[in-house]
Amino acid sequence: MKNLKTLFGLLLLLVVMWSCSNDENASTNNQLRLKASATYSPSANRSNINALMNNNVVLSSFKINIKEIEFEFAEINDNDNDDSDDNGFFDGDDEFELNGPFELDLLNQSETITTVTIPNGTYEEVEFSLDKSNNSASSMNNKSIEIRGTINGTPFIFWHDIEEEFEIDYEDANQNLVINNNSFDLVFNFDLNQVLSQVDLSNATDNDGDGIIEINPNDTDGNQSLADLLKDKIEDACDLDD
Repeated sequence: MKNLKTLFGLLLLLVVMWSCSNDENASTNNQLRLKASATYSPSANRSNINALMNNNVVLSSFKINIKEIEFEFAEINDNDNDDSDDNGFFDGDDEFELNGPFELDLLNQSETITTVTIPNGTYEEVEFSLDKSNNSASSMNNKSIEIRGTINGTPFIFWHDIEEEFEIDYEDANQNLVINNNSFDLVFNFDLNQVLSQVDLSNATDNDGDGIIEINPNDTDGNQSLADLLKDKIEDACDLDD
């Protein structure tokens, strides 16, 4: 009888250990809610030098089309000489990827892109790829970025069809995204006030006289260079918030 009790105790201990091990493994995946937003204020004093630049510009929408999103793990020192990706560690050779497309309208609002389960780890950078929408029912069809508004009361439409990866990080270079058995909100924020402090839209022209100022890579209004400049400044004005 004593041996039977001992055996029962050992079996019970093994069951408890197995249960705890499974609980620990389950907790290594966490909920990440991924959002995007755009900050814009028509009355913002965009810079001391250019406070009056774009004073007569009003934005009414800002849309983007994201093809995919990648989270890059930070490098770790694991004292492992195996250079393969199958060494049991999440490190700088690994990625966590989300496939879209995600079409978003962000002006002065935060829009949830998706909620995902993500492994524990330290992520040093997030990449997202802008690509042309193939939704024929959308105004974003064949576009990756679109801004609408008015310049001195005249409607304007800026769009670009770039296929490009945006590599973004926190403003603090020493800050990383750390997931450790917790839920997390992560926001891609586009600062459109920063964009308008660096690009003078008052130079845009309506050369074809149709009453709409078109700013895109192949427009007939003569604003192609301005379109490329806007695209570059939008890329520079994107940061991570949490």
